[in-house]
Amino acid sequence: MDEEKKENIKESLDKQNAELRKQLEESERYWNNTIETLSKKLMKPVQETVQLQAEAISIRQILTEQIKNMSYQVYKFKQKVKVYEKERLEYYILTYPGKTNYGEKAKLIEGELAAYQYRLDIFDIHINFLRETQKDVDIINFGVKNKIRIYELTEME
Repeated sequence: MDEEKKENIKESLDKQNAELRKQLEESERYWNNTIETLSKKLMKPVQETVQLQAEAISIRQILTEQIKNMSYQVYKFKQKVKVYEKERLEYYILTYPGKTNYGEKAKLIEGELAAYQYRLDIFDIHINFLRETQKDVDIINFGVKNKIRIYELTEME
């Protein structure tokens, strides 16, 4: 792979990574607002809280689906990275003009794969965010159950 083609691939991946990061930041704002809205609904009277429980269950399922889809994207992308890593290793072993030991080859490849690793890191951070958001939904759902139970025990509003 010549240097110009390699640079074009890197620039394209950098653009894709910037766009992905922007999309995921938008997704994080959406989920933060959703959790805030659910939390506020938890303060409403018990009669309105029952609806919140159904909403929380639905939102949890959406989060589960997003985590699954994102994990699948990571899996597919890791396959591409492995193929590229293999190609670069073959290049450094077979055609690289300078003499390098294995450690130097590994560092050169690591540098070339930095944009790919960055993309994987973005995915991992977002998946962790979605999992934490899912835990927040579970806590809200638990709060709903507790509120209903307290109401049943005390017959209060």
